[in-house]
Amino acid sequence: MMGDVGERAANGSPGRSEDRAAGDAAGSVDTEQPVAAAGPARGAGDGEVLLPGPRWRRGVLLAPGLAVLGFLLLIGTAVEDDQHGKHAAALCHRLAVPWTLVAMAWASLLCGAAAAVVCVLFFRAARRAGQQGAECWQGTLAVCICVADVLALIFQVVAVYGVHAESGEAYWNCAGVRELTAVLGGW
Repeated sequence: MMGDVGERAANGSPGRSEDRAAGDAAGSVDTEQPVAAAGPARGAGDGEVLLPGPRWRRGVLLAPGLAVLGFLLLIGTAVEDDQHGKHAAALCHRLAVPWTLVAMAWASLLCGAAAAVVCVLFFRAARRAGQQGAECWQGTLAVCICVADVLALIFQVVAVYGVHAESGEAYWNCAGVRELTAVLGGW
């Protein structure tokens, strides 16, 4: 060390507590500190909001990841269904629904529903611990994306219904079949 505390104070050099305060101001501290808020928070002192720990903040990002994955699978389901419909129209007869289309539709729905459930469970756990999950950017991101995921869930349910309805169709209506059969001598 560079001398004792008395010499540091006499020389004007910062002490250990002043170094720590300078590090706190620079944002280099890893521990969670209460943040002042406008109103009293449940489980905290007057005007303090307890933030969730780093493990919670990393874990809550699973919800937006699942929501985005579900949305991408929904887009993939729409593209695959469009290609399947064009191929069936070109052949002018009914084709069986491919298993990849069914799997993508169900995976999309499961990812979307899991995102909403994960988000709710993480925020319930934070609330039980007396913490405010939406006060950190990870929690805010999770809430915003999962609220938008509710709209995507509606489309994902419709996609699953559409795939199952298409696989159960009893007939195929092809444009131009009437003219084709008239030329061939039928109808």
